[in-house]
Amino acid sequence: MYPDDTERLQRIFSKQVYGLVPTEIIYKIATNFIIGFNYAGKIKENNFRKVDSLELVKEGKLEEKLDELFWE
Repeated sequence: MYPDDTERLQRIFSKQVYGLVPTEIIYKIATNFIIGFNYAGKIKENNFRKVDSLELVKEGKLEEKLDELFWE
């Protein structure tokens, strides 16, 4: 369906893979290793967000935040 690797990865990371990371440095590491160094600058849209999920879990607000980040 997507013969071009970049198009295929863009579709996967914009529609199928989601993640939360607590800090900027972990965000950069995650996007480089998960998306791949060869594609990091080519994949324009992804669903990785910098959010401290631990605090949200403690406050009972994680589900609300996930809805806000990914579904609205």
